[in-house]
Amino acid sequence: MNPFTDAAPFVIPSMNRVRLVDLPGVPIPLAWRSKTGYQLLGSRALAAQIRRQAGPLHLSANLPDSDLIRCFDTCFTEDDQAIRAAAQCVAEEYGRKLALHLLTLLRGDPVNRAVRPDWQAEHWAFWAQIRTVYTGGGLMAGHLGPIAAATAQTFIRCHGFPDVTVTVPPHAAHLPLFGAARLTPPDAAMLVFDFGQTAVKRAIAQSPHHLDLLPSLPTPCANTHSSTDPDAAALLRDRLIDIVADTWTAAAAQAVPLADSLAIVLACYLLHGQPRPEDWGCYGRLQQFAPHLQTYLSQQISQRLNRPLHITLLHDGQAAAMPFAGQAQTAVITFGTALGIGFPPPSTIENRQSTIDNRKSPIENYQLTIDP
Repeated sequence: MNPFTDAAPFVIPSMNRVRLVDLPGVPIPLAWRSKTGYQLLGSRALAAQIRRQAGPLHLSANLPDSDLIRCFDTCFTEDDQAIRAAAQCVAEEYGRKLALHLLTLLRGDPVNRAVRPDWQAEHWAFWAQIRTVYTGGGLMAGHLGPIAAATAQTFIRCHGFPDVTVTVPPHAAHLPLFGAARLTPPDAAMLVFDFGQTAVKRAIAQSPHHLDLLPSLPTPCANTHSSTDPDAAALLRDRLIDIVADTWTAAAAQAVPLADSLAIVLACYLLHGQPRPEDWGCYGRLQQFAPHLQTYLSQQISQRLNRPLHITLLHDGQAAAMPFAGQAQTAVITFGTALGIGFPPPSTIENRQSTIDNRKSPIENYQLTIDP
């Protein structure tokens, strides 16, 4: 049993809130102590790490975080060996931070449990049996990802967990879309969306294992991430509906045979289609519009398109883990603006119209095409 998902009261498994206080016997740089996962591994932390090495990397420290991280990825393929070496050092340092974060979870030392009072003994025990960690998301999809994952794995294996694997799976940047695609019915294509805090990714799922990616769009979170203004939340809601409706209209105009259902992944903790009451981040604020957001969005988008549609809402971590259905002792962590976490569900996932066996469509066999 997964105590995070299978038993009430439900506890948020957030990686962002895990705090690294101490790991007796393991050296921890002073600057990393008492830091949370978000403070160590989110995109802001990675950008700050790159800025500290901007000189050796030949990068401008004045670039916005997203541009800096994107430019940093090109450093791994520069002709200048010194630039490549500097990039390697950044990736390895990020990997050591990841290793310490995972060791905090795997070991469950009392000093770290004390600062996470919402987790009980069963939550720490569940993490103690994890042996495979898949790392996805935008930060791990480039050259940094495999280096950081390999560094983390080596460090963890040298500190008491010789059978733990940390790896970057195929299509790391699009794991939530692949997860959402598992809900595709057998007789039609389905639109899938991943509303993140950095961008909105979109695709047409031709089948549970074949995605046609559409161009990404700017996130509607840009101006609402730190706002509690109901008007700002309304703008976010309206933009979300616009994106979904406009994508549907464009696909229908191309004679794509679309199902009467679609899946929306949100960077927000959900419980049965409704944001958790304690999650008032960007997308969590949508809970103020209705007692059940999934039903509300289904009604709003159906009304907008003048046809009945069923929306399935998925948490981004949950969706990212769905392609690995049936894999026990496994966690999937996504790295972007913040960290997402999910655990693979049982080997078969039943939806309204079909049962999809992951063994017939493993993540390695997913087909991915890019819409020009």
